[in-house]
Amino acid sequence: MWGTATSAHQVEGGNRCNDWWRFEQEPSHVYGDARSGDACRHWEHFESDFALAAADHHNAHRLSIEWSRIEPARGQIAGDAVAHYHGVFASLRRHRLTPLVTLHHFTSPLWIADAGGWERRETIDRFADFVRFCAREFGGEVDWWITVNEPEVFAFRGWSEGTWPPGRRDDSLALEVIANQLEAHARAYRILHEEDRADADGDGHPAHVGFAKHFVVLEPERSWSPLDRLRAYFEHRVFNEAVLAAPISGDIDLSIPGARPVKRSLSELRGSQDFVALNYYTRWKVRALGPVPHVAPRGAPLNDLGWEIYPRGIDVALRAAAAAQKPILITENGIADAEDTLRPRALVETLVHVASAIARGADVRGYFHWSLMDNFEWADGYRGRFGLYAVDFDDPKRARVPRGSAGVFAGIAAANAVEGEGVSAPAVTG
Repeated sequence: MWGTATSAHQVEGGNRCNDWWRFEQEPSHVYGDARSGDACRHWEHFESDFALAAADHHNAHRLSIEWSRIEPARGQIAGDAVAHYHGVFASLRRHRLTPLVTLHHFTSPLWIADAGGWERRETIDRFADFVRFCAREFGGEVDWWITVNEPEVFAFRGWSEGTWPPGRRDDSLALEVIANQLEAHARAYRILHEEDRADADGDGHPAHVGFAKHFVVLEPERSWSPLDRLRAYFEHRVFNEAVLAAPISGDIDLSIPGARPVKRSLSELRGSQDFVALNYYTRWKVRALGPVPHVAPRGAPLNDLGWEIYPRGIDVALRAAAAAQKPILITENGIADAEDTLRPRALVETLVHVASAIARGADVRGYFHWSLMDNFEWADGYRGRFGLYAVDFDDPKRARVPRGSAGVFAGIAAANAVEGEGVSAPAVTG
């Protein structure tokens, strides 16, 4: 699979019934007080967006179904939204793009948020109801499912740092939220396999299910500092190792200094992934003391958000993912680079490392670049331009303009995305 990744709230526009929309309305929550607003107007322009992807030789596309559109109030299904997503999947099929569908990508309906959100175990039940509906309704069009996106990022941003909704600063709650999302994944995994019986792509498997894990390389800023080393160790253990291990063992074991540990053993979580969905962007140097705990190495190349551009880190991430002994999909990887001066080289360097990992035996089945087009980047607003296609957000039509990296990626996809062929190391030179 070769394609790009998006999420509903970041591109569709008009998602007024979820917690992120409300959070954006408060001053200082989003860089420059930006609002998602109409976003990329992808709700209206999905057909032409998929045509761009198909013309660039993509053969897959990752997207999400917005829960708050489908169920704006508890138990109330919006028929027009259901029909819309059927139209989206029909368009993907016309353009020969295999859908990879995420069921929770950081946004929750207001009625969920107002009842306590992901702090409450009851949310797991409500999410399970939504998953069951989607499996029955869209299973004939979708075989590849991601249950939840980056539970560790979702929890730490919203409940530890307080920079995302609900804006809490409580590490103990953050660990509870990670655990609840992992438990929700386990429930969703079983439901999708029970309810999705239609084999949409004819590969003999009606449902392939995983969750998206964000892997970040974490290293002590000062190798000589015991405190830096200790903090980097604990962060890596909970953020990377514990979350990767949970669907293998069935054990949730989350602990960091100063917070209540969370330990759960769930039989339905054990063996609950058919593939590892891996998101990778950067490396952070970890500081134990000071107001900024994560910094880029001095002199390192940075993207527009100040993240280190570190392509070789994907090799570290793939080694960790390979421990699950499952196929791997790289479901997000990209560079915020409005001028497109760094993205082409970083893209090629990243895929050189992926090719090396495949040559060593890593079972990588797909690469989804973040993103097809510039979009609303959560608390960073519109300053993080990740798109292969630039979007002018001052233009009411939100015209898409190809960057040079769109052509680079099109060439890589054309050289590799051959229907029916086996997986091999990608051709990234030339």
